[in-house]
Amino acid sequence: MPFGRAVTTRNSTNLNKVEFLVVDVETTGLSTSEDLILQVGAVVARADGRIKRRFSWYVRPGDSDFPWNSPEPPAHHIHGITNEQVSGGVPTRRAMRRLRRLAKHRILVAHNAKFDYGFIASESQRHSVSIDISEPVCTLELSRKLDPKRSESHRLATLCERYGIPLDNAHDALCDATATARLLSILIKNHGATTLGDLRRITT
Repeated sequence: MPFGRAVTTRNSTNLNKVEFLVVDVETTGLSTSEDLILQVGAVVARADGRIKRRFSWYVRPGDSDFPWNSPEPPAHHIHGITNEQVSGGVPTRRAMRRLRRLAKHRILVAHNAKFDYGFIASESQRHSVSIDISEPVCTLELSRKLDPKRSESHRLATLCERYGIPLDNAHDALCDATATARLLSILIKNHGATTLGDLRRITT
């Protein structure tokens, strides 16, 4: 199948030995079946919040003309991405292949992973790129578990303000991914998680 899952790291693995790939995508909308990825931000990070590498690229859907007829991409008012930036981006298939290389042997993370990896799954299937990943870790769910009565907001911007994490350019994919990587380390500490299995059990 075009989008698969392969667990390459055991649940007993100490988190200090794990590399995470924290991903954020900016899109034309909310529908994984109809909307498209416009930007990918990816950060290779450790459980202690140390960031090893950063990656960011715009994504150009289609082979020639944009699949929209407007001066700027849909949802421009949210992410600020322009037609010019998209025009200079990499084709979607190549973008998915880049993610496949980065995801290998790493645990994938996102804030609201259902959204980000739903789009990655959809685009991967659409462009026949096989990406094998373990079940992604969701920092939104990790944060909500610390607030069982749901008395607080768990939006990324709110959490960054709460924990003193820089978020200078919200809705830029790399900025959001970097902030999520730092948030992940705080949530791991707050939950007292020491192994990958601990992290999995928190959100199941």
